[in-house]
Amino acid sequence: MSSDGVNDRGATARRTLIETAERMYAERGINGVSLRQIGAAAGQLNTGAARYHFGSKVGLINAVFEHRMGPINAMRIEMLDAVEADGEGGSMRRLVEAFLLPLATALGDRKRPSWYIRFAVAAGAVGGAAPTKLAGQEWTRGMDRLRRLVFDALATDSVPHRELRWQLCLSYVAHALADREALVQQPPRGHFLPHDVFLSTLTDTAVALISAPASPATRHVTEGARS
Repeated sequence: MSSDGVNDRGATARRTLIETAERMYAERGINGVSLRQIGAAAGQLNTGAARYHFGSKVGLINAVFEHRMGPINAMRIEMLDAVEADGEGGSMRRLVEAFLLPLATALGDRKRPSWYIRFAVAAGAVGGAAPTKLAGQEWTRGMDRLRRLVFDALATDSVPHRELRWQLCLSYVAHALADREALVQQPPRGHFLPHDVFLSTLTDTAVALISAPASPATRHVTEGARS
């Protein structure tokens, strides 16, 4: 067999392992499946194939992120370029859209089911995973840039409060999209909103979450914590 044939077979095995891991981690959780089980489910006779190709669980997790994040990151950067070119870096709606809409492109449908968003929710906080070090790789630079713009737009808040608002917003949007991803694989339901209505409503509520002024109760406990 030619070296090109060997390389093609290796690339195919690697992609199959990545997509199998994405689905199994989404369905069972990060700690609910082993590298050997992923290798077996991917049809690899050598059940150590996942470790051979990726080195570790974190290596495989990051390979899944990289596999999906390239086009998402490119769309995000394009949206942020437009936001800054329009002088609207302080527009929280446009900043939230720059997180939400690229990620929503990963949503599948009943004919083409997807697992990436549920995978990302499960894997995003794993130690050493790409989302924990946004400036560490080219394909997460859009999120790193978005974070800085959001922090600038929330400049009246203290840094810890900005970080909390940021994390709450990301979690809310990601979990809502993950729920949607699971629902589209199920029989239609009466309350299932059309895709564009769902995304616009999700944007509305995410903007409200991250932008809501601190209540007197929150200001009171914050001042108490500082004293």
